[in-house]
Amino acid sequence: MSFAELGICPEILEAIEVLGFETPSPIQQQAIPAALEGRDIVGLSHTGSGKTLAFSIPALENIDPAVRGVQVLCLAPTRELAVQICREVDKLALFLDGVSAVPIYGGTSFGPQLAALQRGVQFVVGTPGRVIDLMEQGELKTDNISTLILDEADEMLDMGFQDDIDRVVALLPVNRQTLFFSATMSPAIRALINRLSENPQEISIERPVLTVPTCEQSVYEVVFSSRIEVLSRLIEMGRMKRGLVFANTKRVVDDVVDGLLARGYSVDRLHGDMPQTLRERVMDSFRKGNLNVLVATDIAARGLDIDDVDIVVNFELPRDPEDYVHRIGRTARAGRKGKAVTFIGRRDFSLLGRIERFIGVRMPREKVMTATQVEQARREALVDDIIEKASQATELPDELKDIDMPAEQIMAAMFELLVNKGSCELQAIPEDRPGRRSAQTGEEPTAMAEKGSDWGSLQNSTTLFMNGGKLIGIRPKDIAGLFYNEGGAPKGSVGDIKIFLKHSLIEVSPEIAPQLCERLSTCNICGYEVNVRVDKGIPGQDAGPRINVRDRRTNTGDNFSGRDEYRRERGEREERSSRFERGGNRERGNRFDRAEKFGKAPRREKFDRYEGRDSRDGGFRQRERRDKSEGFYTKFAGSKKPRRK
Repeated sequence: MSFAELGICPEILEAIEVLGFETPSPIQQQAIPAALEGRDIVGLSHTGSGKTLAFSIPALENIDPAVRGVQVLCLAPTRELAVQICREVDKLALFLDGVSAVPIYGGTSFGPQLAALQRGVQFVVGTPGRVIDLMEQGELKTDNISTLILDEADEMLDMGFQDDIDRVVALLPVNRQTLFFSATMSPAIRALINRLSENPQEISIERPVLTVPTCEQSVYEVVFSSRIEVLSRLIEMGRMKRGLVFANTKRVVDDVVDGLLARGYSVDRLHGDMPQTLRERVMDSFRKGNLNVLVATDIAARGLDIDDVDIVVNFELPRDPEDYVHRIGRTARAGRKGKAVTFIGRRDFSLLGRIERFIGVRMPREKVMTATQVEQARREALVDDIIEKASQATELPDELKDIDMPAEQIMAAMFELLVNKGSCELQAIPEDRPGRRSAQTGEEPTAMAEKGSDWGSLQNSTTLFMNGGKLIGIRPKDIAGLFYNEGGAPKGSVGDIKIFLKHSLIEVSPEIAPQLCERLSTCNICGYEVNVRVDKGIPGQDAGPRINVRDRRTNTGDNFSGRDEYRRERGEREERSSRFERGGNRERGNRFDRAEKFGKAPRREKFDRYEGRDSRDGGFRQRERRDKSEGFYTKFAGSKKPRRK
């Protein structure tokens, strides 16, 4: 079936041909003819299935260009989606003289929106809050509105717009056409449809799974501190030419962007705390290809219509399986192929299983790329670029013609220079250790990593001390970056990093320890000034190699047991506590004895009000007594004076 068979006018058909659409999607085939007949429509279809054209084409058909007033009102949950719908409507109305559209949303100035309404636009796309403001101010006239469209109705209800939708509908004419489009059908959606429409035609697109078959999905099991590094390796291997990265919170989005910017990548962020003008500028840069990576919260999961996104990365798993569907729906659009990568930790297995059951697909687990694999992929990609450039028959520069050296030697030197110039230094992560890598594949580990290690273990090492710990927010990757970047440590020379409350202990190769102590004697990390020196161990003893607790019996011959040591320490603490309690009771008893011996009658009455110790909090229980002479209650508490109520 073609678009011409749907009964669309020639002007819109010409615009569709310019846009490059050849055949209508299933939702368009069923919704457009029914909407052109004037019926109310309820369309249920997944994201990226062409819902925008399904309601925009019939709405444009019903517009009278001679009437300079709002005739179509479309409500959307987010500003990004409103702008995207308005952009598609403008494209479809390319050959419709006198027909225009405008987005209406909050977070920006009223001026441009008011000017557009005063000029006389026929198609308004807006968020409920700003639409209500303009309606109640009398700037958005509703007399000529004949079509109401609710896009992503389920999302609007989830965001708490139900009351706003009811307020908007109350200001609209009763005789109108209503078009609902949603990805899911819930009882709340059903109740909304029954209130706002009469005998609507329901159109549902059946599908075996909720995800697009052309989208390749995979899972990487990595700890949270390693995810920025794994993301960098995806970029380095050429798997992320233009990608979307989703996180659950704005803080994580900022951390990811800062980490990638520090590595030299072209990346920016998108979340709700940004001004609308800045958000539009970021989206423009991403569409034009000026950004390779866009990191966003779920505010961007719906409404982003960018066809050439080749990969979507879930930096964190969403809590709602439907949000996962909307996230990965940003890739593999319009029949193209795409990839969706998800990072999970040990606590995410149950949530991942729930998502897999929801979409009906089990996602394969992949191994994290090693530094060697990333380096090999870099070199292969560079070779491909050189071959492609050489096929264009470029001439040898004059500067190289006078060099009296073999061409092979010059090419080898140039190749190494290009590899080193375009590469980003990779950092060690726990997943690179043999034990962690075998755990990802289910194979038997060859050498298990030491328990409690936060970075990596070295066989022969010197322990360095740094006077900064968890109190100032230091993480293992911060220390590793300091040692590698400012200290000049070679790759693999930093081992186990243990961070305590106020200090940190770092294992390094013995040959690099003097250099690190000299360069980092005074340095800054996480905004604080710290110093690094050789760890001296217990005061009063000579500095030397630190003995691990678990190896003390082997190294010294002591019959040491961690459990026995814990019991001894616990017994000492209990003994100190009991001595303190006995002493406190004796002191308290002496105080009471002196009060009873030397105190006067009112003083004795004051002590009589205590009934005894309270075993729960160590204080005295309160007691109320009735004064028979004056007939009121007196309440005693601690050492406060009695007061009347």
